[in-house]
Amino acid sequence: MGNIISIVNNKGGVGKTTVAVNLAHALTRRGQRVLVVDMDSQCNATSILCARDPGGDTLYEVFTEPEMNIGQCIYPTEYEKLFCLPNTNDTSALEPPLLKTLPDSFEIIRRRIRDYAQQQYDFALLDCPPNMGFFVVSALHASDFVIVPIWAGSAFSVEGLLKAVDLINDIRANGNADLRFLRLLINQVDRRTAMTRVSIDQLNKHFPADQIFKTMIPVNAAFQRAENERKTIIRYDPTTLGAKAYRALAKELLEIFSLDGHDEP
Repeated sequence: MGNIISIVNNKGGVGKTTVAVNLAHALTRRGQRVLVVDMDSQCNATSILCARDPGGDTLYEVFTEPEMNIGQCIYPTEYEKLFCLPNTNDTSALEPPLLKTLPDSFEIIRRRIRDYAQQQYDFALLDCPPNMGFFVVSALHASDFVIVPIWAGSAFSVEGLLKAVDLINDIRANGNADLRFLRLLINQVDRRTAMTRVSIDQLNKHFPADQIFKTMIPVNAAFQRAENERKTIIRYDPTTLGAKAYRALAKELLEIFSLDGHDEP
């Protein structure tokens, strides 16, 4: 059975989409079959992985059409073994009516996506919006694990981490007993700055080693250039520090799950 992982932080700008698309691609290069579900109506993951508009059903239809065949909403990308369930800006308008049918509506993603994703993919990564609203809670109800990216050196990012952990614990107690906090991922690391060093030291003091990825993602201008080109960092330039970090992160993730993935040459 595949593993379903939500990528969550209450704070924007911590790199959730960057993590989702680049980790997904790195995992496919180690032989894994991966689905990215774009839960954010800003559609950034969709714009990178579906550079050409798929022109079909999206997450909007998952929420609005109960009899939808989930396979019709999932599209292959230009990356081998990597698939995307895209989103559309229209999905943002669904939140008010969906809130009127709580708590049942929190289970829509779990009912319509979870079994299919577990059966068809080794990993499903849910790229969540920068809040703790309806779509994030829906993703957490469908997930097995949570990765929380944190921007090294940002106090506000740490606050987002703490809020995410509280929400995870609440949903685990009251809605999804399968949910686990997997690791926090220290992102945008610039060891030249004192704030980054202090932030990393504080995180290591407050969280046990098995709750923090050993791999840290460095600040790297190539990430922005890659996203402007609508490419993953590995496809844009596999020699960059950022690409090397995501290959290491994929290897570490597979080791956590005791899976043996071999990187492509």
